[in-house]
Parts: sequence; structure tokens; C-alpha cells
Amino acid sequence: MPATDGLDIAWLGLDRHDEGRWSFELTPPLTRFDGKLYGGTGIAATVATLEAESGRAALYATVQFAASADVGDRVDCHVEVLAAGKRTSQLRMTATVNDRVVLAAIGATADDRAEAISAQFGTMPDVPPPEEAGPWRPRVPFPIPRDVPSWLTISDLRDAPTGDHRQAMWARMRDMPMTRSALGFLADMVPSAVINAAGRQGGGTSLDNAMRFGPLPDTEWILVDFDPYLASGGYAHGAARLWSSDGVLLGVASQTASVFLFD
Repeated sequence: MPATDGLDIAWLGLDRHDEGRWSFELTPPLTRFDGKLYGGTGIAATVATLEAESGRAALYATVQFAASADVGDRVDCHVEVLAAGKRTSQLRMTATVNDRVVLAAIGATADDRAEAISAQFGTMPDVPPPEEAGPWRPRVPFPIPRDVPSWLTISDLRDAPTGDHRQAMWARMRDMPMTRSALGFLADMVPSAVINAAGRQGGGTSLDNAMRFGPLPDTEWILVDFDPYLASGGYAHGAARLWSSDGVLLGVASQTASVFLFD
């Protein structure tokens, strides 16, 4: 289960200053349309630094968002190895901007075990392939500013009609291969899927973002297969399965978010 050999370090702009000490500038492609930290960037930077610091591939990562950051900010990341065994490492990462905590994360990385059990459950939706899919059109009452640099600048999203109650979309990174960090970056749309499933238009401010990983991605496109759980008290909970284009389950994303609705 090899790590990604610096690919994620490069596209996220991460610099290593000392043991466990990293930083990156929050550039427009790593932000939302309003220039704030995009939640997928938080999970992607977490996965990349945990893998790089441990020399092992990510098994899971859970990020708690304590505050936001603005485009141009320098985000400092402190990675601590809490335990390192023969095959598995347990780690913690804290990201700050000017000593203000932006996110706190925990996760584990690991080496593959020889002749280990391998299985996957559930079924990938039967959808048209990405080359036959139209552009992603979110259910919002305003145009998406695609000419404004944001996370959409480096990603490509396309509709994937399932023909039933399920919601899905194709996603890829425009100029780099798929990695575990990229899976988390692209899957950060669960809150909107929950709200859409409730028959409303809106989005969510993430309180957390979690990823659990399977085999190393070997695909250009992934299918994000949303699984809305519930909305209650102004908060949304849900998940998504991430499939390769040939039906391999690569990971599972889950999120809780504070909901905002569009009239």
C-alpha cells in the first residue's frame, strides 16, 4: 500500500520545514468561490501530510473544522506520530493560521499485509460513462461562477443520472492522477446531497469530514455515490461511496454539516 510519492505534496503546495512541521499557502484553487478554505482541502492536506510523515498510505482520516481561513493565508500543519507499529501508524495533525486553530485531525496509515482478506460490499450504480455525461449542474438558484478560481478550477465534475432515487456524480482531477488525498478533495459534497434528498436547495458548513480508504486509486474518474442519512435540527449527516470507473470501491466519505437553505 504505497503512498503517493510526492504528488499530493506538489498540488497542495505543501512545504516541510522540520520533523512534523508543514505549511501551505491557501491559493484560489484550494478555496470556495468566496475565497474561504474549501473543506476538501482540509481532508486532502491531512491525508497528504499523514502519509508523508509516516511513509505509509492512509487508512482513514477524520478532520474537525474549528475555524476557516482566507485565500492568501499561510496554513501551518503540525503532524504528531502518536504510535508507530510494524504495519500501522496512528497520527494527529493540527492546522493553524497565526496560532488560531483551523482544523484538528486524527488518522492512521498502514502497510499492506500479505495475503490479507479482500472484499467489497454494495453495488455501483449503473450510470452512463463520464465521456457521455453532461456537466455537473448543482441545484442552486444562482449561476456557479466558473470563471472565478476555486476548487472547481482543478477538478472536473459531471452529472451521473442513476434513474432511481440515488444521487451520483463523476469526478476527476484535471491535471494529476487520482490519489487518496484527491478522493477526499472531490468527495466534499455530502451536505448538499442530503439537502437535495430532502427536496430543498442549499448547502452546508462542514463540522467534520472523514475518509476511509480501500485500495490505491488506479483510475482517472471516480463515481461519487451519495448516501444521505438524515437532516435534523439544522444539521445534515450523510456519506458517499467512491467507486473507480470499473467498479472498485476505493473509499467511503462521511460528513456532518450545519445547513443553510436557499429560498
